[in-house]
Amino acid sequence: MLSAVRDGSAGGRGALTGPAAQAEPSLGAREGGDEPSPESGARSRNVLVALHGRRAHLGALGLGRLIAGALHAPLHGLLVCSESIDASEVPAHLGVPPEALQGVVLDVAASEDPPGALASAARGRGAAIVVVASEPEELMDERLGVGQLAARALEAAACGVVVVGPATRPSSRLERILLPLDGTPSTAASVTPAGELARRLGAELDIVMVGCASPRKEDDHGAPPVSTPAPSEPGAMVAPLYVDQPQHEWPAFTEEFLARFLGAIGHCPHDVATRFFLGKGEPAAEILRFAGQLASDLVVLVWHGHLEDHHGGVFRDVLCGAPCPVMVLRR
Repeated sequence: MLSAVRDGSAGGRGALTGPAAQAEPSLGAREGGDEPSPESGARSRNVLVALHGRRAHLGALGLGRLIAGALHAPLHGLLVCSESIDASEVPAHLGVPPEALQGVVLDVAASEDPPGALASAARGRGAAIVVVASEPEELMDERLGVGQLAARALEAAACGVVVVGPATRPSSRLERILLPLDGTPSTAASVTPAGELARRLGAELDIVMVGCASPRKEDDHGAPPVSTPAPSEPGAMVAPLYVDQPQHEWPAFTEEFLARFLGAIGHCPHDVATRFFLGKGEPAAEILRFAGQLASDLVVLVWHGHLEDHHGGVFRDVLCGAPCPVMVLRR
C-alpha cells in the first residue's frame, strides 16, 4: 500500500515523505486561532440533529455534540411529531432523561412529513451540518439504501449531511477522517468543509485517491488494476505510471496532488496533518477497505446528486457499507 505523509506542524507545512505508511504526524495543539476560514461557511451557523422516532438517537446526538463543539456552533435538536408538543415534553416523548438533551436547543415541528420538515428546518435555521441516524426499523429509501429521513436530507440539504448508520461504531472522538478524491477539480472544490472540520477537531485527514489510475495493459507487472477510465475533466490528475517504482514519480506526484486539490482548490488549512494513499481496485471496495484498515472515525463523500452513473453507484455502496458515520458534501 503506497502512502505519503504531510506534517501539519507549523514548521513542516507541506513537507512530504513517502512512501511511509508507518509515519504518524503529531496532532498537537493548533496555532493561529479558531476562526473558520471564509470558505468554510461555518461561522454563526448551527449543527442540527434529527431526533426522530420514539427515542433519541444518542449516537447521532453525541456526534452532533462533537461537531458543534469543534465549530463553536449552537447544537439544535429537531423533533418532528404528528401533534404539537412543548419543548419541555421532548425528553419524555423520546424516553430519555432530561440531562441527555442538556445544552441542546430543542425545536419541535408538528408535521406528518418528517423528511420534509427536516429539510425545511435545515434551510430555515441556517444549518452548517445536519446529523441524522438511519435505523433498520425505518422505512428505507430504495435508491440510497438508507432511511427515508436521511435520504431526504441528503437530497434536499444544501449543507453537509452526516449519516449515522445502524452498524456504525460509536466514537467519543473524531481523530481520523477519510477523504476519498478522484483527481478532478470539481470534487476537490467541494471538500472545504472537511478540511475546516479536521482543523477545528485537531483530526488527521487520510486522503485516498480512487477510480482514476492511468491506463495500463493487462500484462503490466506490478501495476494496480484500472476499474474506471481516466477522467476527462480539464485539470484532472491520474496516478503516475510507475507507482510500483515510487522512487521515479511517487514523491513529486503526491506533493503536486495535495498542493493542487487539497490546498489550492479544496482550501484545506495548511496546519491539518494528512496522509495520502493510492487505491488499487474498485473505488467503493477500496474506500471501505481503507475505512476499516485505518480505523476511520468519519468518511467524507462528495456527491453530485445522481445515482445512475458509476460515481453514484460508488456513493451508494460506501454510504450503505461504511463502518463509521459518513459526511456527504454536495458537488
